[in-house]
Amino acid sequence: MARDPYASPFGVAFSFYMERQRLSRLIARAIWSADVTPYYESMSAIGEIADDGTIIDCPCGAGPALRALRPDAEVRYVAADLSPSMLSRARKRAQARGLADVDFVMADATDIPEPGNSADLFLSYWGLHCFGEPAAAIDEAARLLKPGGRLVGSCFVLEPITLRQRLLLRPNTGDFGPIGTQAEVEGWLASAGFEPPRTRRSGPMLFFDTSLTHG
Repeated sequence: MARDPYASPFGVAFSFYMERQRLSRLIARAIWSADVTPYYESMSAIGEIADDGTIIDCPCGAGPALRALRPDAEVRYVAADLSPSMLSRARKRAQARGLADVDFVMADATDIPEPGNSADLFLSYWGLHCFGEPAAAIDEAARLLKPGGRLVGSCFVLEPITLRQRLLLRPNTGDFGPIGTQAEVEGWLASAGFEPPRTRRSGPMLFFDTSLTHG
């Protein structure tokens, strides 16, 4: 198996501050000159899924989105990630929040072992800019969603960004994949069958919310 980049002090620190909204906002402002508030606000979509619905969260990371899942919610929540260390942290977070019915799955975002047309909500937080095939990950989300199902996510994008942000965001370097522009992300969504997304932009961060076109 490939090296787990999050089994490291960086992975521990990243997981720690992403769970703490105020600290996360300070770090995003200091490093990226951006506001991550829309990320945390978008988690309200979890509470809008009706009983017996299915939510897929990939990559789930250490489980920050679990804050929006009620312990008594009668939904199926699938938390998928390729990082064993992140899945381990997410399991601990679920236990601490009293969430007993979360299914944890080790999976690549382009090949999630779930049936097609089964999810009501797909969460794609902070993954597209890391993936080697971001368009394929969006295609997989489309495969899994029911017609009319909702995709909510966030990612880093290129252009327009400042010189400092450009030096930090280096495509195909370290943990980054090819990294798209906002126009490219919107193009991938359209090609996968999604409606034009509702977007918010803060510095190099793109927040998007869209639904799969009804078949």
